[in-house]
Amino acid sequence: MTATIGKIKAHFLNWRAWEFNPIVIKELRQGVRSWTVTGMLMLFLVVLFLTSLAFLIGQSFDVNENMQLGGSMFSSFVVILAGASVFFIPLYMGVRVAAERQENNPDLLYVSTLSPTRIIFGKFLCGAYIALLFFSACMPFMAFTNLLRGVDLPTVFFILAFLFLVVCATNMIAIFLACLPMSRPFKFLFIIAGFFQSFGIIASLIGSSYMFMRSGVGAMMAGRDFWIGVVTFVGLGLAITGLFFVLAVALISPPSANRARPVRLYITAIWLLGFLLCFNWVLKTGDAGRMVAWQFPTFIVMMLALLVTISNADLLSLRVRRTIPQSKLKQMFAFVFYNGAAGGLLWVGGMLAITFLASSVVQLFFIKTTVPTGEEKDWFTTTAAYAFAYALTALLIHRKWLSRRPPKIAGLLAVLLAAAWAVLPSVFLFFVNKLSWNSVEGLQLGNVFNLFTLREDSQRTLHLLFASSWFFVILILNTPWFFRQLRNFQPPIRVTAENSPPVLK
Repeated sequence: MTATIGKIKAHFLNWRAWEFNPIVIKELRQGVRSWTVTGMLMLFLVVLFLTSLAFLIGQSFDVNENMQLGGSMFSSFVVILAGASVFFIPLYMGVRVAAERQENNPDLLYVSTLSPTRIIFGKFLCGAYIALLFFSACMPFMAFTNLLRGVDLPTVFFILAFLFLVVCATNMIAIFLACLPMSRPFKFLFIIAGFFQSFGIIASLIGSSYMFMRSGVGAMMAGRDFWIGVVTFVGLGLAITGLFFVLAVALISPPSANRARPVRLYITAIWLLGFLLCFNWVLKTGDAGRMVAWQFPTFIVMMLALLVTISNADLLSLRVRRTIPQSKLKQMFAFVFYNGAAGGLLWVGGMLAITFLASSVVQLFFIKTTVPTGEEKDWFTTTAAYAFAYALTALLIHRKWLSRRPPKIAGLLAVLLAAAWAVLPSVFLFFVNKLSWNSVEGLQLGNVFNLFTLREDSQRTLHLLFASSWFFVILILNTPWFFRQLRNFQPPIRVTAENSPPVLK
């Protein structure tokens, strides 16, 4: 009884620690003291006030009463709120996290005893609080538009909630990008790319808001399809936000920690839930083509995970080895969820193989409308074979000739190998004046990008045979390394009275 009460108390204290996160207090205190947040908020309020004043003054000069004045004003407020939130808040959070990640600024991420999870969660909560501050300042102006007709209150609050969730997800992506181990010039390039990408996000938000206004959220709430779409959107947003959260936590975790386990466990769980969701839609509609909504994102995520996996170090730290289970059966399952390129390759390959087989079985038994053709299946298999061939070749080159270089060189080598194989033949043909569309289409076996330009089945078959042959040859060459990593996946030997060394007197 006492032990149970102690566990409940420990969980309660842990929850209270999450509630009163010191990172949130620190970030909000610095934000209040800085003129960046205060000045942006004051400018935001001034723009909202002047916009509403311009609409009201313009209406006073009109002879006829504008029955859509509230809707027009609300649309302008949505543009201002989306622009200010998507541009300013993610940029503010990303710059602050990136500044703390610099080696010459050993701030909280380096000297704090807080766990990486609590640090990232505190950063995320701070961004959510700042977004809530901007939305709270804008809400009275938007609620006022309901009195001017043209928009109803359910639409106002629904669009505000929709924008808030998108801004929170954007903040998490900005935090993840700021945690990437890159130099300042590369992070500056990411800031510029994110700045231009924000225009697309704002445009999509404005377009979605206009669609909700035209349809009327209050009338749509009575339908079942509306709530299914809302739950799907929220679930997808939470899954993406959670993915970037665990990735950010892994990036700031110490190198001696098992960074791979939470990320791979999370992706596996989301992958399984995605399969169950798509399979449920297949059961209800009989349309096997809905499995593509699960198959294609899985393929993209696994390709990115493959680059990260081959950039892992082979040697496990003592801290990680102490968590390896003693049972051989448990070690087999734990191997794919621990650091190391060997386990990561096995995890990526298993995920892709199960995805392909599960989609093929579902498409075999549930055929109604849209079913992927043999061409699409060959593209999936050939691209995966090329990706693993590039990855294993890069690992072999790094292990044989560049073993003193950091492990992340292997990922860079894989990208350079794919790019060189795609560019160098065309450059050679150009200088010998034999470059043509037919040569680009049919003369580049080994070029994964060439798969997008093929028009004949025979060329596609040649690519599949070449990629499969290359993959099996390089797999055989890497087999001794793989089994060596599998044998080394053992917990450290515990020193006992029987195996302890003798004490010299």
